[in-house]
Amino acid sequence: MKLGELFWLGLKGISQRKLRTTLTILSIMIGIAAIVALISLVTGISSSITSSLSSIGPTSMYIIPHGGGFTIAQIASIESLPNVSSVIPMERFSANISSTLGQQTTATVIGVDVQNLESVLGSLNFNSGTTYNESEGNLPVAVLGYDIAYPSSTATAATLNEPVYLIEHSGSKTKTMTVIPVGILNPYGTSFFVTPDTTIFIPLQAAESFQGTQTYNMILVKATNTGSTAALVTLLTNIYGSSATIMSVQAISSTVSSITGSLSVLLGSIAGISLLVAGISILSIMLVSVAERVHEIGILKSLGFSKKNVLSLFLIEAVIIGFTGGVIGSAVGIAGAYALPALMSGSALSQGSAASHPAASSGIHPRGFSRGFGGSSGISASSPSSLSLEPIISPAIIGFAILLSVVVSVLSTLYPAWKASNVDPIVALRSE
Repeated sequence: MKLGELFWLGLKGISQRKLRTTLTILSIMIGIAAIVALISLVTGISSSITSSLSSIGPTSMYIIPHGGGFTIAQIASIESLPNVSSVIPMERFSANISSTLGQQTTATVIGVDVQNLESVLGSLNFNSGTTYNESEGNLPVAVLGYDIAYPSSTATAATLNEPVYLIEHSGSKTKTMTVIPVGILNPYGTSFFVTPDTTIFIPLQAAESFQGTQTYNMILVKATNTGSTAALVTLLTNIYGSSATIMSVQAISSTVSSITGSLSVLLGSIAGISLLVAGISILSIMLVSVAERVHEIGILKSLGFSKKNVLSLFLIEAVIIGFTGGVIGSAVGIAGAYALPALMSGSALSQGSAASHPAASSGIHPRGFSRGFGGSSGISASSPSSLSLEPIISPAIIGFAILLSVVVSVLSTLYPAWKASNVDPIVALRSE
């Protein structure tokens, strides 16, 4: 018998048992939806983190001293080390922010030379205005992170060319500096060493003057090439030991890739358990189906159906069920992958740990969760930043999911199909 005829008979057999077929498809769909949603989310998070780290540069590393700071002489000493391309000193501190619009908040302030600002951020993306000029080094000018200027969808905390006051409390002393915003950055999202969305950037000389020091509590070091990065990290670790924390982009990227890869396998395996349950369900349903269709099988064999035809008929039904469940499950999984971040973000908003923002010129950035290296030491989380939870839907994942659903369905049907193909037609015709 031709394959097309067998397919038509299989489709007809399935349509005659609508409730049973629907439940079987539903069991497959749940497992496939879970696999697609979870793997897509993990892939999206991994890509977001990797992209953020890549923008900083694979040869970059941050050094955070434990107490005190690096002197100019120490900076020069690091610059003279082998495999060092550049050293960017920064002064980082926390301050209360007040503006003429009446908004008050706490933010991180980073002093960095204008020519190094792009290296620190990876790229300069302005919502409005521009960066401060080299000639403005002694002037109180600043570039604001997006969350500083727009803390919520209904409020604007600061605007260009309007004074913003930085207030730092140190014991019984209070210091205040007035800065004039000349630029507001677009949302940057995922960040590790520096959280642009919640940071104010000012010229390094202005930060030194405000802090009354010429030591630097965070420096960015760039190696000459990726091959020498690990050796440079080892050298710096040997020099500074436990007196400083050294964090390289290359090492973090490797760790993130390892963790997310393992997480994908773990979550995929957990979701795969539901597919195993679905396979057992298909096996039991097909065994019942064979028992109920013994008379039908006898008629088919009396009409000339061979064992191979009967076996193929049941396997075709399994393929149809598996493919349908895989397609529907993939669609549900895609929807779930996009719905979960929205639900998580909504939950965070209700707890006050995140807020939506007006659309920037580049569009609304997906909001989520992340940790930054903030505070005066540069290690503790300073404020909520953004970890993009936008999933990445890969055609390979969808194809694998559909193929997996078909394979599970066919494997679960092999024994019932074999049993059906070996039914004695004489005994089958006598059965009711």
